[in-house]
Amino acid sequence: MPSLVDKETENNFNKIVHKSIGSIEKLQIQANEFRENAEESYSIRDQLNTEEQCLYDEMKKVKAKQQRWSDGLVFYSSLETKNNKCPMNAIFELFILSGILCFLGLAGKQPIRGAIETSWGVELHENELYGPVVANSYELESNIAQYPRIVVGQRTIDYLNAHIAETIELDDKLNLYNQNLAKHCINIVAIDTDGHYIINYLGKLFTDSVTHSSSKELYKLADSYICEQIELHRNSKNSKLAIRYAWLKGYFHQNAAIHT
Repeated sequence: MPSLVDKETENNFNKIVHKSIGSIEKLQIQANEFRENAEESYSIRDQLNTEEQCLYDEMKKVKAKQQRWSDGLVFYSSLETKNNKCPMNAIFELFILSGILCFLGLAGKQPIRGAIETSWGVELHENELYGPVVANSYELESNIAQYPRIVVGQRTIDYLNAHIAETIELDDKLNLYNQNLAKHCINIVAIDTDGHYIINYLGKLFTDSVTHSSSKELYKLADSYICEQIELHRNSKNSKLAIRYAWLKGYFHQNAAIHT
């Protein structure tokens, strides 16, 4: 701890704490609030008959888990189907959650980046995930994402497409639900400038399903922040970040008509 010998030193220290620790806490709070609100908003269980409620409970039985990771968050879910009858439910939640957090981060001038990948792993203790699933996701986030966006790994895309390609009987409601969610996930993915898959949180489907009318104000705030960053990095001759934010500006420009 620094010596807080006077009010000015104390205020400067508090600003540093607020900017670093405060932004992490804000991210965690936003994630929790969105998950809670989404559960309340989209729950239709009370409108179903008894048989349909049992099926609904099977679909919603397993939810994504959370592991706090230094200055970030790790969300994960098992894809085994013995106990988890609808693994795609958690994947869809992660797609939506990561997209909205990325959008909110830009709008609030606290940008985040992330990655979604499918690999094997093991939970040795509750909410403690180990294995290649952690390493592979981290590698995507740190080496590929590189600027505010959510990258989706090739293994995840392959997993979704495999579900979409399955031939399923019409009376197999659980697998049909899985397949429909897989299609929805694929439809909120786009290919970025460098060829990597990303969560398309500015796309029409994501806007209609998640952000609705609030997307216009979020878009305006985020776009303004991106322009500030481009100017900042140009003036400091930081070519790497100037180019990356220019890419991000291009993504916003491509989707401007939806949000203006």
